[in-house]
Amino acid sequence: MFSLLKSFIILFCFVVSCLSGLGVAHGVAAGPYRIAIVHSYGEEYVWTKNITEGILEALRGVEVSYDIYYLDAKNNPSPEFLRKRSLEIFDKIVQNNVQLVVAVDDPAQVYLVVPYLKDKDGPKVVFCGVNAPLSQYGYPSVNVTGVQERWHFREGFALMAKFLPWVKSVAVLVDSSESAGYVLADLQREREVGGVFPLEVLGVEQASTFQQWQSLVRHYHDRVDVLALGLYHSLKDENTNKVVPPELVSDWNNSNVTKPTLGFTDFSKDHGHLAGVLESGHEQGFLAGKLAYQVLVDKIAPASLPIQLNQRGIVFLNLKTAARLGINLPYEFIEASEVVIQ
Repeated sequence: MFSLLKSFIILFCFVVSCLSGLGVAHGVAAGPYRIAIVHSYGEEYVWTKNITEGILEALRGVEVSYDIYYLDAKNNPSPEFLRKRSLEIFDKIVQNNVQLVVAVDDPAQVYLVVPYLKDKDGPKVVFCGVNAPLSQYGYPSVNVTGVQERWHFREGFALMAKFLPWVKSVAVLVDSSESAGYVLADLQREREVGGVFPLEVLGVEQASTFQQWQSLVRHYHDRVDVLALGLYHSLKDENTNKVVPPELVSDWNNSNVTKPTLGFTDFSKDHGHLAGVLESGHEQGFLAGKLAYQVLVDKIAPASLPIQLNQRGIVFLNLKTAARLGINLPYEFIEASEVVIQ
C-alpha cells in the first residue's frame, strides 16, 4: 500500500513539474466547455491577475474547464524563447481539445494567434489587452474577435489639472517595450483627433535600461510640473543585462521624485503614483469573457461580434503620496475618487 501511494506521489509531482515548466495553472470547474487563457506576461503582474479574474467572473455560472498559460514576455523577451514557448502552448491547446482561446496582450497575438490559430480550423479566439493597430494582426478575422486596449491619457491629464490647478505641463515616460510603443502611438493619435490636451506635453520618451530611465526622470524633473510614469517593466540593468523588477524601479521613483506623478494602469495603485485615471485589467478581462460567453454559449461566430474598446477609467488618489509631497487636497476630490490609498 505504501509503495503504491509513493508511486502515485512521484507521478503526481512529475506531472506538476511538467506543467509548471509551461507556466500553466488549472481551473477546478469541469464542464462541457474547454478554454485556455494565454497571458503574454507573468502571473506575478497585477494586470495579469486582474484580467484573469475578469474573464472568470464573466463566465461565472457556465460550466468550463480552463488552463492558464504564461508566455512571460517581460522577463524573457527574446523572439526565440517566445516562439518556443508559444509552440509548446499550442501543442497543449491541441492535445486538450480547447474550444476557445483568450489571448491576452500583444505578444500572444504575435507568437501564438497569428501563426497558429487565426483563420485556422480549431479553437475560436478572443483577444484582449491589444495595443497595436488591429490591422497589424489581420484582425478582425473569421475566428477572432476581442477587446482593444486604450489608456486614459486625456482624462488623466484633466484629472491632474483639476486636482492641482497650478500644474500646466507633463512629461510621459515609458520603457522601450513594443507595447509601450503602441501606447505612445495612441497618445499621438488622441492628440491629433481630440486636439490640445489639458496639460502641455513637453516630453514623450522611452528608455531601454534602468540607467536611461533614471536619467530621463532627472532630466524632466525640473522641467515639467507632472511626471506621467507609464510602463517600466522591461528596463534592463546595464551592468547585468537583466530586467530590473518594476517594484525596484518604483522604489527608486518614490525616493527621487518630488513632483506629482500620474499613472494609467492597475499597478499604479501599488507603486506610489499620486493619482490617475486607470485602465482596468478587470474590465479588459470581463469584456473578453462576455465575448467568450457569446461564442461558446450563444454560438455566435467571432466574425459577427464587433471589436470592443475599454471605456471605464478608475479614478484613484494616493493620500500617502500627497502627504509625502506636501499636497493638501480638498475633501470633495477625495470623496470623488473611486480608489483612495491611505
